[in-house]
Amino acid sequence: MKRHHYLAIVFFWLLSSLAFAGENVIEKQLKDIGSIPNDEVIVVQRQYTSKDWRWELTPLSFGGVPFGTVRSTLLAGASGTLHFNDWLGWEFLNFSYTQTFFSSFTDDINNNKVNPAQANIKPDYQKLLYFLTTGFQFTPFYGKVSTFSRFIAYIEPYLSVGGGMARTETNTYPTIYPGIGARIFFREWFSMKLEFRDYIYNENSLSISTNPTTTTNLRNNYAVFVAFSFWLPKMPL
Repeated sequence: MKRHHYLAIVFFWLLSSLAFAGENVIEKQLKDIGSIPNDEVIVVQRQYTSKDWRWELTPLSFGGVPFGTVRSTLLAGASGTLHFNDWLGWEFLNFSYTQTFFSSFTDDINNNKVNPAQANIKPDYQKLLYFLTTGFQFTPFYGKVSTFSRFIAYIEPYLSVGGGMARTETNTYPTIYPGIGARIFFREWFSMKLEFRDYIYNENSLSISTNPTTTTNLRNNYAVFVAFSFWLPKMPL
C-alpha cells in the first residue's frame, strides 16, 4: 500500500474520532440542560418594554446640592416626560422646590481673626427657592444586570440637557443644566431613576460694606436626586 494511502486512512480516522467526541460532548450538554428544573431557566428578552409615545410621570423626587462649603440645599419636586421613542424624550416640566441651610464657615473665620480690627466677611449668600426647567433626554443604550438572587434589573443610562430658571430670595436667573442619569425598571409601568445635574447660572451678589458693590459670580449647583416614576399608558399584557 502506498504512503499516501496510509495518510488518507489516518486522516479519516482522526476526523471520525473528533466527530464521535463532539457528538458525546453535545449529548452531555443536552443531558445537562434537560436536568435543569424549569423554574431555574431564565429567558432574557431583547427589550423589556417600549417607550414609544409614553408618559413618564414622576410625582416624587428628592435629593440635594450637598457639595457647598457655605451652604447646602435639599431638593424635592416632580416632573413629567414624554418619550417619543426608546432613545429620545422631552421633559416638558421639572419643578424642584429647595430648602437651603448655611454652615458656620464664615462665622468661624470672623470669630478667629488674627487682627481684631479686620473687617468681618459678610458675603451675600442667596437662598435658593426653586428650579423650574424643561429639557431633553437621550438614551444611547440599555442593559440588564443579574444579581445573586436571580433578579434581573433592566437599566438604561441617559444624558439630559435643558434650561429654565432658578429663583432665589432676591432674584430670578436664567439657568441651563447638563445631566447624566440611570433608570431602573421594576415593572414595565414603574421605574426608579438616579440623576446628577449641574444647574448653572450667573448670580448677582451684593457686598455688605461701606460702599456696597454688585458682583456677578458663576454659580454651579451640583444636584443629585432619586425619583420614582409611573408610565402611561400601561403596556398590554
